[in-house]
Amino acid sequence: MNKTSWTNGAALAVALGLTLVLAWDRTAVTRPATVAGPMMRHSARARVPLPGGGEGLPDATGHPVPLRPYNRIVSSSALTDRLLIELAEPDRVLAFSATGANSSPWAYQLAGKATVDALGPIEAVIALKPDLFLMNSFTAGGRVAKLRAAGIEVFDLGQLRGLATVLPMAETLADLLGHPERGQQFALSLERRMRSVAAGLPAQTPRRRALYLAIIGPRIFGGSTGTSYHDVITHAGLVDAAAGHFADWPGFSSEQILKLAPDIIVTKDGMGPALCAYPGMGRLTACRSPGGVIELPAGLLDEPGPAMLDAAEALFARAYPDRP
Repeated sequence: MNKTSWTNGAALAVALGLTLVLAWDRTAVTRPATVAGPMMRHSARARVPLPGGGEGLPDATGHPVPLRPYNRIVSSSALTDRLLIELAEPDRVLAFSATGANSSPWAYQLAGKATVDALGPIEAVIALKPDLFLMNSFTAGGRVAKLRAAGIEVFDLGQLRGLATVLPMAETLADLLGHPERGQQFALSLERRMRSVAAGLPAQTPRRRALYLAIIGPRIFGGSTGTSYHDVITHAGLVDAAAGHFADWPGFSSEQILKLAPDIIVTKDGMGPALCAYPGMGRLTACRSPGGVIELPAGLLDEPGPAMLDAAEALFARAYPDRP
């Protein structure tokens, strides 16, 4: 796995041993998808009093980070890059992630700033003398300890699981930055816009069944409930063919994919031919049908943050080309 897919790819790597196979209830995946209903409930983490006075915000590990001005902020992932672009004044950001600078469709927004490698030497980060380091659950504990020993506050925003996590992450980060109202507005706007992508599909329109797939090493992996891939698929007006059978980032055999029988395979640019050439996959209807494989830029699919909106819009346009 290369670093261009670090944000979702790291989550995938962590989850390979956590694949959840559920009972085969065919009705669970043939009902039309819907994004109607109440808006999600999401909010920033509650503030806590600090022993020496003042307030702090607990990060995903429970470590309280003081609420005070931070003006030398370092981002270590494409997701925290995008959230900082949305929520922070540009002059408060000291460095963005190398992943975002190298592979994000919005890399131009990071121009003029230093970059850091989330997996590189920690000394390079310390040398920048940041006052706040933002991360997403994939930095080894020893690295975090070294950063804190150097006087750098480290805030772990937690696991990346699509809208259910990115909305409260945005509100928490905005509170940490001293502008909670920015996070609240961002979260409400992103959720509303995601829900509007397929809102124009008539209720009687048959929803096509889709499956996100990617080849990593010798195997095929996917992304279903509990991931941003599921959110992109369902908000694009499609049914996640794996939902009800698999969750998180499962590994698939060709036989399992054939049994799921998706109408559409969703994958990254350039990966469609390899998927359909994988042993056994040539029998899949999606591989033999025009438009059955939809490729989207990896920079959209691999970022479980604001890019989900762009990915859902692009997927909707390709899956339902006759709809405005």
